[in-house]
Order: sequence, then structure tokens, then C-alpha cells
Amino acid sequence: MSNKILSDEQVEILKGIGICMIATSGKDNFPHCTIVEPSVYENNRIIIPVVQMVTSKKNIEENKNICLHFYKEDESDPELNVQYKINAEAELQFDGDLFWKVKHYEETEVLPEGFFVSAIVVANLKSVEEFVG
Repeated sequence: MSNKILSDEQVEILKGIGICMIATSGKDNFPHCTIVEPSVYENNRIIIPVVQMVTSKKNIEENKNICLHFYKEDESDPELNVQYKINAEAELQFDGDLFWKVKHYEETEVLPEGFFVSAIVVANLKSVEEFVG
């Protein structure tokens, strides 16, 4: 496996999209999908704050395999629409430097009053498929 799964260009595209779908399943193999806003993008991992992700969090505790789906529509030309399907292994973190960095940023800059970050999902990327058109 390559050390650099996402190119710098792909990282910038993902940052620009901002939101994605996360699909999880627990030990019952029942799929669950929700919209999330990642906080940190790196070459081989994406960090997602856990705010109200009760089912996703439970599923990740039972099954670390997740799928992220990003979609960007090109309003001028539908043939330039871009999608990314990213398979990853998730790890929940409840403490540590990265957790506190994300928690501080989200709770002071992004989240409305009364919402808080209880954990972060560290999505260690395993594969990326890019679809254009």
C-alpha cells in the first residue's frame, strides 16, 4: 500500500467539498449512513469529529471498516462531476493531541452553542476510487 493514498490535488478537492457520507455497519451487518463534516485531511487519513453520531460510533466500536463518499457537482458541465469512494479502517479517539486540537477548533469555530465533540474518528485510508462524469 502506498504511503500517500490521496494526491495533494485530491486533498484540496475534498477540503472544498467539505461534507461527505459515512457508511458504517455493526456486528449485525446492518448498514448505517449519515452526513459528516471532516475536520482534518491528510494523505492517508481523514479526521471526523463525533458530535451526534450515536449509531455510527457504536458501529465503529463493533466494526472498524467504513466507507466515505464525497460528491462534487460541476454546475457548468455534468461530465465534470467528481465522486470519491474511500474505504478506510476507523479508530475512535477520546483523548490525545489530535482529539483536543479538533475538539477546540470545532467547539470554538464551527459548532453551535450546546454541541460538543465527544470523540474523533481517525479514518486510515485503505483505497480511493475517483469517478468523473
